[in-house]
Amino acid sequence: MSYAIKSNREAAWRVSSALRDISVFMSQEHAYPCAYLAYTIKVGDSAPGTLDELIDMASNDDSLVREFLKGVVVNIELEQLVAAATKLSEENLKAYLLDGPVIEGRAGGDIATPDGLASLAAMILGVQEGERVIDFGSGAGNLLERIAQDCSAARCVGVELNSSRVAIARIRSNVSASGIAYEHDDMFSYYELAVAGNKADKAFSNYPWGMRAKQLQGKSEYLKKVLKGMSEYGRPNSADWVFNRLLLDSIKEDGVAIGIMTNGSAFNGADARVRKYFIENGWVRAAISLPKGIFFPWANIGTTLVVLSYGNTEGVRLVDATDLGTKERRGMTLTDEDARVIVERLNSDSDRSAFASIDKLAKRDFTLSSARFLEKEIELNNPVALGDLMLDITRGAGLRASELDKLTCAEDTGIHYLNLANIVDGSIDDDLPCLKELDSKLEKYCLETGDLLLSKNGAPYKVTIAEVPEGQKILANGNLYIIKLDTEKVDPYFVAAFLNSTDGKELLARASRGTTIPNLPLKELQSIRIPLENREKQAHIAAVFQAKLDEIGVLKLRLSRARKELVDLFDEEA
Repeated sequence: MSYAIKSNREAAWRVSSALRDISVFMSQEHAYPCAYLAYTIKVGDSAPGTLDELIDMASNDDSLVREFLKGVVVNIELEQLVAAATKLSEENLKAYLLDGPVIEGRAGGDIATPDGLASLAAMILGVQEGERVIDFGSGAGNLLERIAQDCSAARCVGVELNSSRVAIARIRSNVSASGIAYEHDDMFSYYELAVAGNKADKAFSNYPWGMRAKQLQGKSEYLKKVLKGMSEYGRPNSADWVFNRLLLDSIKEDGVAIGIMTNGSAFNGADARVRKYFIENGWVRAAISLPKGIFFPWANIGTTLVVLSYGNTEGVRLVDATDLGTKERRGMTLTDEDARVIVERLNSDSDRSAFASIDKLAKRDFTLSSARFLEKEIELNNPVALGDLMLDITRGAGLRASELDKLTCAEDTGIHYLNLANIVDGSIDDDLPCLKELDSKLEKYCLETGDLLLSKNGAPYKVTIAEVPEGQKILANGNLYIIKLDTEKVDPYFVAAFLNSTDGKELLARASRGTTIPNLPLKELQSIRIPLENREKQAHIAAVFQAKLDEIGVLKLRLSRARKELVDLFDEEA
C-alpha cells in the first residue's frame, strides 16, 4: 500500500474525527500518539487495565517512545482511548499511522520531507538490496519509510536531534515493520561515531535552511574543523554547504547523496568559492531547481535538490523543474508522475535540462541554478558594461524611520524626500514629502537633473531619471542607486528606456541576488550590458521614451480629475 498522505485522507479524517472528544487533543500533533495508543488497544491480545500499562505495551521497551507518549497523554483517560479505538477500524488506524503525523500548516514541512519530494529522492538514489542508507535530519521518516517499502532489504538509519520526531518515526517503523533504526543524535556527532569509519552507500538530508555556517553548534571535531575553515575553500558562508560536505564525506566512492538546499546557496556570490571547489573536484552530479511552494506554508522560498557523488569531472547536469507540480490550497504538490519527468530530464537534454561543462559553469560563477544557466542569451548591438558608462555611483541616504519622522513637515520648504514608492510608471511623483531642513552631511545624497535612479532591492526594479526643479532639493532614499552617467558616451534617458524594456528587465533580474528579497549588488549592476547605439539613435529613442512618460503623466492627470468628478457628481447634479 502507498504511504502517500493524499491517498489516505479519508482515513485521516476518520481518525481525527474520532479523536475530537479527547480533551488533550488540541492539535494534529497530538493526534498521532493518541491514534497509536488506540491502535495498540485494537491489535492487542488483551485489554490494558491502566493507562500506564497501555503506554508500556505501546512503547515496546523503547524509553524514548515511552516518554513521548507520557508527555502527550497526561490528561487523557483510558476510557477515552478505548472509545476511540472502538469507533475506528484497524485498517484506518494503520493507514493513518503509516503516513506519519498529518500536519497542515507551518509545522508540516518542518516535521517531514514532503511526500512527493521523498518519492523523487528515492527514485534518484535508486537504493538496492543490502545497501546502507543514512538520512541526516530524518524527521518523521518519510523518505526512509518509502525506501523500505520499495526495498525491504536496505539497511536504513535515520538520525534526528528532535526527540519527539524520533519517537514518531520509531512508532511508524513499528507499525510498518520496516526495521528502520532511528537514532536520537546530532548529525555531526553521529557521523564521527558511526559513519566516518563505515561509509554509507546512499545518504540524504533535508537539512535546516537559512543558517550561516558560524551559527552551527556542536561538540564534534568534524564540525570544529568545518567552522575553523577547510584549507581548500575556507569556511563556507552558508550552512547548506557544511551539510553538503557532511553528506559527501558520509558516502563510499561509488555512493550517491542528496541534499535539499536554498536557491540562494546555489548561486550567490558568497558561496562561489566552495561551489567552485565542489564542482572542479567532481563532487556534484546534478542540481534540480524545484517548484516553488512545495514546502509552503512552512516555507515559501525556492529550493534546489543537489545530487552529490564522486567522479563528475566533466560537468554537472542541471534540471529546471519549476514548471512542474500541482498547485493546491496550501502550496504545491509534487506527484509521482512529476518525479518521473524530473528523472527523465536528468538523463537527457531539453529546454528544461542541460549538461553544463565545468568551463561553462566557471564563466557563470559556478552557479548551480538551472534557471540561470538555461536562460537564453540576450543579443545586444555593441554591448557595453554599464559600469564603463558611469562617472559615479552612490546610494541614497540611509535614514531611519524615526529620523525621517522628525524631519518631515507639511510646509513646502523646497526640500523633498524621495521614497521608492514615489517612483511610479518610470516617473517621480510631483507630490513628494517635505523636509524641515537638510543637514550638510546629507547634501551628497541629493539628486541632480539627469541622474539615473535604480532601486536596489525588490524585483521588479524601478528605473527613472531625476528632474530637479530650480531652487529645489530632493534627498534620495537609501534603497536607491544614484548613477551619474558619462553623457559624452550615453544619453541617460536612452539607458532608462533600455532598462525598462523586456531585455533590460530580464538582465536586471539575472543580476539579482537573494531569494526572499532580491537585490542588486553593485558588482553585478556594473556588469550589466547596455547596447551602445550611435548618438543619433540614442537621441531618437530617448525622445520617444520621454514623450511616452509625458503621455502617461497626462493620462494620470485626466484619471485623477475623472475620479474627483465621479465623487462630486451626485452633489453637483442634485
